[in-house]
Amino acid sequence: MKENFGFIERADVVKEIFFHYSETKTKEELTLGDDVEFIIQTRNGKEVACNITKLPSGSVVFEDVSPEIMRGQVLKPLERGGLARVPQNDPLPGRIRYRAADHSEVEVPFGDKDQCGEFTLRHGDWVQFQVATDRRDQLKRATNISLLDESFNVSGERREQGVVCSLREGFGFIRCVERDQTMFFHFAEVLRLGHELSVGDEVEFTVDPVSTFSNMSSRQSAIRIKHLPAGSVSFETLVERGARGVLAREPLAGPAASPTHGTQPPQEATGLITCQINGAKKTLPFTAKKGDSKALRVGDKVVFDIYQVKRSKELVAQNVCLATNATSSPPAGAGSNAGAVAGAGANSGPAANGAARPLVHGFIAALKDGFGFIETADHTKEVFFHFSNLEGSPEALEPGAEVEYCVGRGGAGGGGGCASAEFVRALPRGSVPLAAPLEPTLHGTVTRTLRALNPDQPHYSGLIQTDGMGSSYEFGIMGLACKREILQVGDPVTFQADAEGRAANIVPVRKKRRATVDAIKGGFGFLSVEGEDSRRLFFHMSEVRGNPAELAPGDTVEFVMLTNPRNGKSSACNVVKVAKASGGAGGGAGAGKGARCERPERLLARLRTASLEEAAGPRVVVLRAPRGPDGGRGFRPRRPLADLLAE
Repeated sequence: MKENFGFIERADVVKEIFFHYSETKTKEELTLGDDVEFIIQTRNGKEVACNITKLPSGSVVFEDVSPEIMRGQVLKPLERGGLARVPQNDPLPGRIRYRAADHSEVEVPFGDKDQCGEFTLRHGDWVQFQVATDRRDQLKRATNISLLDESFNVSGERREQGVVCSLREGFGFIRCVERDQTMFFHFAEVLRLGHELSVGDEVEFTVDPVSTFSNMSSRQSAIRIKHLPAGSVSFETLVERGARGVLAREPLAGPAASPTHGTQPPQEATGLITCQINGAKKTLPFTAKKGDSKALRVGDKVVFDIYQVKRSKELVAQNVCLATNATSSPPAGAGSNAGAVAGAGANSGPAANGAARPLVHGFIAALKDGFGFIETADHTKEVFFHFSNLEGSPEALEPGAEVEYCVGRGGAGGGGGCASAEFVRALPRGSVPLAAPLEPTLHGTVTRTLRALNPDQPHYSGLIQTDGMGSSYEFGIMGLACKREILQVGDPVTFQADAEGRAANIVPVRKKRRATVDAIKGGFGFLSVEGEDSRRLFFHMSEVRGNPAELAPGDTVEFVMLTNPRNGKSSACNVVKVAKASGGAGGGAGAGKGARCERPERLLARLRTASLEEAAGPRVVVLRAPRGPDGGRGFRPRRPLADLLAE
């Protein structure tokens, strides 16, 4: 329609006819899309519409639309906006290919009014549509075209996520998860036709054009925008839960960062926390929630979660609370990763985010440096836990100790992909019932060790094959008579079957050997094995039975030798002192200063050889022995050099 004339699409033939506004017989003003009735007259050799009257909407029907929903692929998309290189004369320039009921491939055209919206279509997109047949010439075309989600899986396009941060008249901006700048978009690119966008809506989109060297100056925009359920978009990735640190700077009171509106607090408004990450000292920023800043002071010990910002890869702290408060309830809103803040109360600790998690029981299976593993009550699996999730001191734990805990919300996320335990608390012995062992005592051979000794095996439980009977019995840490015992494949054992069909009271049948303590160095030592002059056998002080402080060089011990299958190295286990060193040196730490233990024979031989070799050379004589620590604190004032020389 123009200023005083227009064109009418005829219902009898595929053709348009001219009309002048003076030919209208209705008082109402005509608008685009109105149904009209008219007569045809010829003026100056051209057909024109006269006596035009308006009809009720829906009176004129040009086509019949099939109710069947078809699926197909876009062969030729429409060229919109700046993509249209030349004026398009074809009213139906798009093409879709689909498979008909007779399994033949059919190609149908479509125009710019046939999409359910003005979003961008691309070659290869999967779409659903209906087939419309024109009554005038029986031409078929696709209409009511909508994009299917599977298009994004096969197109190879990079989809990004974000949150709508502002809206204008017909366009808006999205705060991107992985980009610093906001992304412009048109309302026409929203795939859900008729759905009104709101600030804070979470969306998924494609950026067009893709950044290349040739189009660096081109303005990018978001296209093919799809709504996502609330909570789908995350601007940070959870790295660790239950981290501990010290507050280095208090946050200023004020609004925190808003992922909805894309606002960031000023640099001076953020607080700082110092902590250790992978052995290195780090300073992490954080923002306090409204009302929390008054409770935090510089120097406070805090518990928090570590997140990595996807956009900048920066580490930040969230869910910050005082360490004293962390024992009563964990931080709210945290994700599920390895470890959480330990809970002091069995009732209040596991209730995170308003949903209480059940407490379960288990047994300590292994303790490492800063973490450990719990054997479940059914003895079939292991659960990872970090010492930061433990109520109380880790020194009070030992293999076989009974504990209660709740499983982390993510299930996996602990060591080696197993579940992680939170709010771990030690229980009195006898709190977790065990199946009663049955008579008689059986003999067998270990065919599979516990996973603590072989992390590569898929099964947690060990396995024992009985001698002669052919029966197999699984076992866990609670099946060992001595929980510190190390069972290896091939070890002969005696055991009892319990009421649940598992092995209990397992005792290895090993040959015990004797040796002399060669040296003790803090938490470990070495044995001089009988009959092997050049071999020293390592042992850890935790393997010494009785009081390790009473063990001294020269003592005779009885032990069992084990070989690590992973590196082939041997060590002594179950070390038991059987005789003191000759000369009364076996008093250990309480021996007198005058008592001297006899040197091993190999050291005496080495000293004799060294004396013969150095007889002809100059001899070194000690003038003044070195002094050890005096037991004081710090350094004393330096004495004059003359006094030192006088001594």
